[in-house]
Amino acid sequence: MSEALEPGSTPDPGSTDHPDAAGRFARLRERTDELELFISGLLAFALLAVPGRIFDAWATSTVHTEGVYAYALWFGFSTSVGLCYVVAVALIVHLAIRGYWVGLVGLKIHFPEGIRWDRIPLLGPVSRAFYQARVGTLEQSIANADRAASTLFSATLLFALTMVLIGAGSVLLLALAGAVGALVGNTDRIALIIVSSFFGLFIVVNLVPLTLEKWIARRTARGLPSARIARTMRGVLTINQWLIPMRLLLPVQLTLQSNRYARNFMVAYFVAVMVAMSIGGLQAVGSAKFSLFNRYDVVTTEAVEEGMVSAHYESLRVERDRLLRYPMIPSDVVSGPLLRVFIPHQPQRDNGLARRLCALPDGENRLRGAAAETAAVRCVGRLWKVTLDGKPVALEQFVAMERRDLEMRGLVGYLPLSALPPGRHDLRLVWNPDGPDRGTARHRDYRIPFWYAPDPSR
Repeated sequence: MSEALEPGSTPDPGSTDHPDAAGRFARLRERTDELELFISGLLAFALLAVPGRIFDAWATSTVHTEGVYAYALWFGFSTSVGLCYVVAVALIVHLAIRGYWVGLVGLKIHFPEGIRWDRIPLLGPVSRAFYQARVGTLEQSIANADRAASTLFSATLLFALTMVLIGAGSVLLLALAGAVGALVGNTDRIALIIVSSFFGLFIVVNLVPLTLEKWIARRTARGLPSARIARTMRGVLTINQWLIPMRLLLPVQLTLQSNRYARNFMVAYFVAVMVAMSIGGLQAVGSAKFSLFNRYDVVTTEAVEEGMVSAHYESLRVERDRLLRYPMIPSDVVSGPLLRVFIPHQPQRDNGLARRLCALPDGENRLRGAAAETAAVRCVGRLWKVTLDGKPVALEQFVAMERRDLEMRGLVGYLPLSALPPGRHDLRLVWNPDGPDRGTARHRDYRIPFWYAPDPSR
């Protein structure tokens, strides 16, 4: 019970003890369903169109970088895409529940008596009792649907805020760690230390209060003082407050957690976060693979890799091939006397190998002018072995090239074909030919068949 007001005093309008507080909350409650429907309808289907643009931005940017910067791009991409998909699906479900609730309210208005069990045909006393016990009244169904819709809507907002904080915080941390690493040197190692230290601190400040709370409870049960431990615990909680915006997240989280099944709520909450973090990976894998689910028992992946893959031919590439950064030729049929071959340079894959094979200071090409281009061609050429119909192709005559149409840089060379007979020919390119069979540094074999059909008019 609230304390009685002093004579002549005025109740605080913002307090829940104010005589009109219940009325104000009731009036707000009459509008929340409308606001929920408006927000869900506005965002649900709009969010489904966003992941495609995020994927395009990530695919365009990630090819140019490596190390901690690539991790920052990946983390931002995966959290953003997962956020959009999970929130969109949750809001669509919310719209369905709220629509069901609207239908129940309409039935209640037109049929105030609700379900009239005695007038339902083909129901005997046993069936009627069974259904009455499990279905309940129309009023109960309305209340359950209303509660489910509001709970889902609030939980979705909580999840969205969590994902935004995780994504933005992690990308900012990685960017700062990369900047510090670039100033100190050995960017990736320094950045890894900073990021690991931060997440270690985050785990500690969340686990230590739980341990100290149990310790204080045991000491209190034995009649021992715990003032110093309590001060330490409050200090840890203060640090945690700076890491997590408690006033933004906890009102929703603690309300839902204390009014629903607490353990089940937290499990569902963390499962949703993990699912969201995995969606980006599935989208990237799905874009790189021909099909996530297939039954190609005859024309297998191994078979087409020894045959023809459209990503090797610029005229056959499509939007889904943008993650397949393969060596390329213009077309599967060549009529001119020269064959253009483009070998892409991928920093995430090539830089580590180049630091071992190329005599560049700190693994970087710091030369200027023609010397820079010569060093680039010589270095990338050491990563590849190229043959045409089994005969070695010298890469010294290749030149460095920037392909803005492909959003890639690499080497380009023009192979003479006039001495070849018409018909099929096979171009083979092997990356890191002396590499292992497994791992990111494994050798990679690309076969590009093409048909030479010289134009008689030339």
